[in-house]
Amino acid sequence: MGVYRTVCYKVEDAFIKVIAKNSDPNEVNNKVLTYRQDKEEQRRTKKQEAQARAIERKKQQEMKKEKEHQEVKSLLTKLVDLEHTGYTNYEYDEVRKNSVFFRKLLSHIFDKDERGLTFIQCEFDKTKNKEIKGYLIATNYRVWFVSKDLEFSQKLRYQTIKEVRPFKDSLLEKGLFIQYGTKKLEFDEIFDKEQFRKLIEVLNKQLTQFQ
Repeated sequence: MGVYRTVCYKVEDAFIKVIAKNSDPNEVNNKVLTYRQDKEEQRRTKKQEAQARAIERKKQQEMKKEKEHQEVKSLLTKLVDLEHTGYTNYEYDEVRKNSVFFRKLLSHIFDKDERGLTFIQCEFDKTKNKEIKGYLIATNYRVWFVSKDLEFSQKLRYQTIKEVRPFKDSLLEKGLFIQYGTKKLEFDEIFDKEQFRKLIEVLNKQLTQFQ
């Protein structure tokens, strides 16, 4: 029993003695004891129920987290070359946060037997006055740029890509030039350096295989 409750009981006892001074002390004490025991039992029951609910909530949260983890890993098997490069924290977090986009990417954009190798979020400078936010995605067949709303997509054949050249866009941003035939395509607002390095390595490897 806590100190606070002990003090409260002592105060109650003092009041009871005054109020019930003309009553049988044993009877009064028994009633008080029974009342307090019932209250203690109710408190224990409520505490146990609250603990049980907390355990169940934690269990449900863990189950939800594990289910989400398995769903993300399932998507990653089709978006990243797990066999040779595994997945990065960047790729995992992007798929987790934008699972709807990546599901639609697989079902509406990729060919049936097309598999992703890696990807990065960026901005495509389509024209001087039009910039589109989306993902640059390397697959086993080609390179895709797909807008976040999936309303715009452009595919680039490895056979037509002559060069990929990274550049520094600002203090924190990176960019990528892709020489596609006679066109020079620009992608910028790339912030994750390690993921960008992985993308460049994958692109160069694919270009070597296709050319």
